[in-house]
Amino acid sequence: SYGKTSIKNFLAHILSSSFHVYATPRSVNTLGGIVKDINEALPSNTQVYIVEAGARERGDIDESALLVNPHIAIVGRIGEQHIEYFKTLENIRNTKMELLHSNRLEKAFVHESAHVNPDDKTTVFGSDIRNIEATLDGTSFELLLDGQWVGFTCKLLGDFNAINLTAAIHVARLLGLEIEAIQNALLTLQSVAHRLQKIEAGGKLIIDDSFNGNLEGMLSSYELISTYAGRKVLITPGIIESTQEANMTLAQKID
Repeated sequence: SYGKTSIKNFLAHILSSSFHVYATPRSVNTLGGIVKDINEALPSNTQVYIVEAGARERGDIDESALLVNPHIAIVGRIGEQHIEYFKTLENIRNTKMELLHSNRLEKAFVHESAHVNPDDKTTVFGSDIRNIEATLDGTSFELLLDGQWVGFTCKLLGDFNAINLTAAIHVARLLGLEIEAIQNALLTLQSVAHRLQKIEAGGKLIIDDSFNGNLEGMLSSYELISTYAGRKVLITPGIIESTQEANMTLAQKID
C-alpha cells in the first residue's frame, strides 16, 4: 500500500497537540524493527503509539498486528508495488488486510482500492474527498465530515497527499480532535524527508522524491513539476519491484 510512512508522520503531527504521541522512526516497519523499537525507545508516558507495518510476503503484517494488537487500523491505497514478491494484486490486498486481525480492533479506515464493504468497525475512505488543488506552493482539498464538506490547506506537495491526510484526519476526529484544531495542525505540517520534499538551494528548486516508489505517486509528482516554467532535470531509477508496463507508463509521462 502507498503512503504508510507519510500517513504515520502526518497522524503523529496532528495528534501531538492533544496527546503524548510516539511513532516508529524513519521507515521501521518489520516485526523485528517494531519489537526493537518497543523495547528500546517507546516512552513510558506514550498515550498514542503509531506503528507502521510493512510486508514482503503473506503473514508479515499478521505477525505485526498480533504483536501490537492495534485499536485503530489504517490501510492506505493499494497498488502493484512489491508485485515481484506477491505475484498478484489480490495477494497484496489480502496481506494488507491482515492488519485487521487484532482482537482489540475498534475501528479500521481502509482505502477504497481494497474493495471492502463498510461495516460497524470499517470505514472506507477515498471517495469522500473533492476539489483537490496541488501546486508547488502546497495542496488544498475538501473532505466530507459529519455530513458537511470541510476545507483543508497544507504546504505539502502532491495531490495524492490529500488522500493520505484523509486517513489521518479521520483518526484524529475519532480520537476527539476538533476540526479547527486539525486545520491548524495541517498549516504547520512539514513534508516527509525525500517524499516530494521541496528544497531551495543556490537559486535552484529541488524536489526530492527519492523515497517515492509507486507509479501513482510518481505520475503525480511529474505532473506537479511540469508546472515549473524553467529548465528541468529529472533523475530516476524507474520503479523498482514493479512491472515493465508500469515503467513504460512512467517513461511516457516523463516524455
